[in-house]
Amino acid sequence: IQTWQSAKGAKVLYVYAPQLPMVDVRIVFDAGSARDDGKSGLAMMTNLLLDHGAGDLNTDQIVERFDNVGAEFSGSTDRDKAVISLRSLTEKEWLDTALETAALILQKPNFVDAEFERERKRVMVSLQSQKESPGSLADIAFYEAVYKDHPYATPSNGTEDSISALKRDDLVAFYRKYYVANNATVVVVGAVDKDQASKIVEQLTGGLA
Repeated sequence: IQTWQSAKGAKVLYVYAPQLPMVDVRIVFDAGSARDDGKSGLAMMTNLLLDHGAGDLNTDQIVERFDNVGAEFSGSTDRDKAVISLRSLTEKEWLDTALETAALILQKPNFVDAEFERERKRVMVSLQSQKESPGSLADIAFYEAVYKDHPYATPSNGTEDSISALKRDDLVAFYRKYYVANNATVVVVGAVDKDQASKIVEQLTGGLA
């Protein structure tokens, strides 16, 4: 594992793996639900909305761009971190499109009101269904009992009350505070040399605050 720091302070971990003509990039931010600051579910909703419209692209256009080049893009959160993942073939034309789209998502998310409301409703349905799962309820009770007043005590995916109370501005503020270059660790593994890996990191993080 080779490591260095990007121009804007992101920590980089790189492994050359030429066996297959593909590259995996994972960007991990210290932006998990422990940073919700009393607004349970904020970290999760912020990560969820990143690829629901960015720059001049809407959700469908983003999905189509990744599909057209066989790339996979995803995001996730837990209590400690928020993760953005990209897998692409290394054919230049395809990789360029995948990286351009991922960079747009990372650097210029729109947090469209309509998308926010649509995802809020979906999360609310999921939270209501969760009430019928003994395992989920036990998990929530366990964390409340163990962590008490610590942020870990609240569910990463929020509660019905907390999700209902969230506003678009909350997501924008969270993004601006935590989705910054020196709060990120970037992992690059695949059939790209170190110079290519460095360019990938700069392309993805160079436009972040």
